[in-house]
Amino acid sequence: MRWEVLRRGEGERGSAVVLVIGVVGGLVTVLVLALGLVAVLVAGQQARTAADLASLAAAGRLVQGVDDTAACALAARVSEQHGVELRRCRVTRQGVSPLPEVTVDVERAVGGTRWAVGVTARAGASIDRSG
Repeated sequence: MRWEVLRRGEGERGSAVVLVIGVVGGLVTVLVLALGLVAVLVAGQQARTAADLASLAAAGRLVQGVDDTAACALAARVSEQHGVELRRCRVTRQGVSPLPEVTVDVERAVGGTRWAVGVTARAGASIDRSG
């Protein structure tokens, strides 16, 4: 019988490469997930900004005396200029108050994904929703 004495660690040759590949793979996965999260956050902020501007523009036009359709058309133009899609524009008046409230719903696609971020914004007179 022949006995061979293995030197310490000789049987683990190449295991560092496997470890490095695993660590790099884990880091790449975390980076991709972080970039996806950042893309969603950026799209959400852009959608919120566009929705706020669209609702403010429409409410401002309504105060100047234009009709609801023209105000919502302006909201659609403002939304389009900011890269979001206007899904809904609703004008609400409380009683005989000349100050309306405009509610817009917009949607923005998240770059590089099939996801979209939806946002609602309101501008104008405050309507009591408690009663």
